[in-house]
Amino acid sequence: MTIAAVYRSAAVAAALIWSTSTFAAPPDPDTLIVGIASDPVTLDPGLMASYFEVAVQFNVHEALVSQRPDLSLEPGLASYECPDPTTYDFKLRPGLTFHDGTPIDAAAAKFNLDRLLDPATGSPRRPELEPIDSVTVTGPLTFEVKLKHPFAPLLQILALRAGMLISPTALKALGPDFAAHAVGAGPYKVVSWTKNSELVLERFDGYWRGPAPIKRIVFRPMPDETVRLMNLRSGALQLVDSVPAQSLSNVTGDPTLALKQTSGLGFNAFSFNTTRPPFSDRDVRRAFTLAVDRSVIQHAVYFDTATIAYGAIPPGAAWAYDPAFAPLKTDLPAARALLAKTGLALPIAVSLTVTNDLAQVRAAEILQAQAARAGFKVDIQRTDLTSLITLLKRRTFDLAISPWSGRSDPDGNLFGFFTRSGSANFSGYSSPSVDDLLQKGRTALDLTTRARLYRQAEAEIAEDAPVLFLAFPAMLQAADASLDWIQYPDGALHLGFARYK
Repeated sequence: MTIAAVYRSAAVAAALIWSTSTFAAPPDPDTLIVGIASDPVTLDPGLMASYFEVAVQFNVHEALVSQRPDLSLEPGLASYECPDPTTYDFKLRPGLTFHDGTPIDAAAAKFNLDRLLDPATGSPRRPELEPIDSVTVTGPLTFEVKLKHPFAPLLQILALRAGMLISPTALKALGPDFAAHAVGAGPYKVVSWTKNSELVLERFDGYWRGPAPIKRIVFRPMPDETVRLMNLRSGALQLVDSVPAQSLSNVTGDPTLALKQTSGLGFNAFSFNTTRPPFSDRDVRRAFTLAVDRSVIQHAVYFDTATIAYGAIPPGAAWAYDPAFAPLKTDLPAARALLAKTGLALPIAVSLTVTNDLAQVRAAEILQAQAARAGFKVDIQRTDLTSLITLLKRRTFDLAISPWSGRSDPDGNLFGFFTRSGSANFSGYSSPSVDDLLQKGRTALDLTTRARLYRQAEAEIAEDAPVLFLAFPAMLQAADASLDWIQYPDGALHLGFARYK
């Protein structure tokens, strides 16, 4: 497909979204219905491993630390002090309970952290909490976390899934069924969950910030972005978790809708499989990267809403982000020269794997055309999300989409992807120097020092090119114009603050 054809297909898709004229019905003031791209996999924060829980997680669960929309931190369920670089003292708010009425106390907090650290739990959060050496109850509402070494991202991590407390009593009573009937401490409690149909939440009057203004929230999975937007416009939904970039102008032109846009924390990228030919050859990876013109993808896929990416540190992490960082920019002669240097027969046949997501397919088609000019023959393969995750973990691919939702601390965008034992090191990348820099980056406590270490690591990673970074997508979300709600850069929906005007 030519680039012009990509533009035309995107325009047609955008037009189809609005081909049916509908009028929004006034919303029920007691109910907020949210259209989400996919059903959650689990409601247990300790087992959450997919982006599809991000719309739900902060409504059912509450974390020890709270993150504001500007990414700064404040006490959540607990206040905290750091008397020395390896000690954190936490004090829980008094008189709080979980949704089942059991107390939120130090014993419950220790139970939660110990559970995530226990290898038998199989929690995806365990690698994030690995620097913790011990958790000790020091009083009814106080506990101490001792670290094996200084760990700068700890509080940021405890503001997310790793810091979300669940009821130990409910977990023990429900066993495996807890994943579908989670009992947390967030602004809403679970009423019912019909998989792939709807998740119904009801206001929790004991929430520590006070009862939420809206009584009931209903999440409805709608994988088709066109269907989600049509339902929003008709009034069947009052909020959608994402808006396709090609529909941006149509949403902003509708007075019944309100769009919110902010710079996201995640990146869209493709992982090269560095463990097998042809991308085990650094020059082949660099040649492919040099053949790519990211500005075309920025226009044709993201409609100029994204920020072009050359590394993993997003603009939202302003203290570490370098806007001038742009290695391996488009250079077709250099790409051809590198391939000639390898002595490989041209064209080099490679497979490129994406899901059926329209934006991913569009990006793949552009990469296919651009790489062909340098000497690659790219075969695009489509798969479902579950199969993609399996393929990435087993490294049964040449080049595969590996997007990341992002974290507020650069450690969360780098350590798992680029250390040799990293849980998201899908490319099989191995660099002792980068390992050392990233380890130092998470143990240093001074921001200036950390920024220098991360920028150095990012530069070394770029030279080795194990991942082809494309963009930092903007967070685009829309709602009925009567809804007052707060947007977060990671896309999470914090609806305990939402209200109708």
